[in-house]
Amino acid sequence: MLNALSAGDLDALEDLADHWWFELPARFGRELLDLLERLPATVVGRRPRLLMAGVLAYQLADPRGDAQLRSAMRLFELHGARLSKRLRSFTRPGDAVAAGVLAMHAARARGLYRTAEGIGAWVEEHLLQTDDTGALPWGVDRRVGRPGVIALNRGVTAMLAGEPATAVRHLRRAYEQAGPPPFQHFAGASACANLALLAAVRGHHALAETWLERIRECGPVPAWLEHHLLLGAVVARAVLAIDRRDVRAAAQALAEAGTTEEQGDLWPYLAAARAAYAVAFGESARGLLGLDAACFAHGMAARPGPGAHPVLLRAHAELLAATGEGNRVVALGEAAAGSEVLWPPVARVRLLAGDDEGASALAGRALRDAAVTPRDTVELQLVLALAQLRASRLDDARARFAQAAELGRQGLLAPFALFPREEVLELCHETGTDPRDLGMRHTLDDTSHPVSGPIVVLTRRERAVLAGLAAGASPVRIAAEHGVSVNTVRTQVRKVYRKLDASSRTSALARAGQLGLLSPDTSRSA
Repeated sequence: MLNALSAGDLDALEDLADHWWFELPARFGRELLDLLERLPATVVGRRPRLLMAGVLAYQLADPRGDAQLRSAMRLFELHGARLSKRLRSFTRPGDAVAAGVLAMHAARARGLYRTAEGIGAWVEEHLLQTDDTGALPWGVDRRVGRPGVIALNRGVTAMLAGEPATAVRHLRRAYEQAGPPPFQHFAGASACANLALLAAVRGHHALAETWLERIRECGPVPAWLEHHLLLGAVVARAVLAIDRRDVRAAAQALAEAGTTEEQGDLWPYLAAARAAYAVAFGESARGLLGLDAACFAHGMAARPGPGAHPVLLRAHAELLAATGEGNRVVALGEAAAGSEVLWPPVARVRLLAGDDEGASALAGRALRDAAVTPRDTVELQLVLALAQLRASRLDDARARFAQAAELGRQGLLAPFALFPREEVLELCHETGTDPRDLGMRHTLDDTSHPVSGPIVVLTRRERAVLAGLAAGASPVRIAAEHGVSVNTVRTQVRKVYRKLDASSRTSALARAGQLGLLSPDTSRSA
């Protein structure tokens, strides 16, 4: 290594960078920087493997914890954006891998997930045509280092695009492609961390624990790299602890994860975990502020709405429900029509507001969806169980509750605290379930009681009429725009007023705004 550095043998250094990966800048960072400083920028720009090693060496030369690592990540973004414009000029496999990783990172940082996935797919196809596919990833004849790194980055890209099934496929491939420690296992360890996170978010506790164990089996990760490569594992531990209602373990994991404002790729998952903590442990108002701060720090102009990452959208709905803003949850669900991620909180707030029939219909439809997660299954079965209990259909209530309790005993305890305690305890009694198995006490000494707040449900035509009123249109104009009679519009206006308990346009619009029935743009135009 020192001979290659002193001789300025760039080809040899690139081969060493492939084999040693993160260890090259960690062990010989100062010497590497001394060499790179003497080279023309155009030379380094044509050698992405050295460029990547140099950025890491720069970060390690004056380490200042996470802030310095984030600075290095921003350099990756800058150089990645430049390299993406001439990616196809890198014909050597190792150069294509390094340039591809940097370009994918830059695209993800700008929210261009489809672009990032296209880069990753191209690099892997390029490797199939140019790399010796008969050599094992860790073989001495292997010409490409960093095994699994492209598959890992494709997996992270899919996670951020809200495509968990695709993410799992890529991450499993990264794990399978990884080589042995001490230098070729890093992508495999990071893939395990992210697989654990995806499993925990869905409520697959045993699977999440399996992937957490496999991180240790992959081999050690240097302390300075742990936070960058294994953040998914930390967030997964937080989610698992929240589900178990273990406040101490959850708080410890979230403290280790750091703040959502500062994290990189996985910040939506960390923000969602912090929101779940706030809901589970009675800090929902603070949780809303935290979610708003995280979204603002990452360039979102408002809290998550339709089109946001599914975990952020769900986190927003759960926090609104916990603060008694049930109608806003319903409105959010209507605005994000077709997003099954909101079905459980919408069904729950309908139940809490006394709309047992509407809650049951939505919960039943959601449970028939093949994509429903174990976590959502618990909540949806509880909605149906309580609705059946209120209707005195005890056999159905017992059957639904028993299914929820079975999943609860596997660690999914948090949903049980989202429903009225006295009814949950009654169902425990009816099914012979020990409340302690579900993280509850036998008594009603807990003063907290889930509420949804008022819920006003408008039909599609009533919402159109309300939007027209907010825009200042007269009944005549609204009728002309929608092709109905003026009398029909006036009848719908009266129905809207009655549902909103209002007697005038002004009071109706004020009430609608409070309940989240008007979009911000519509409210401003009123």
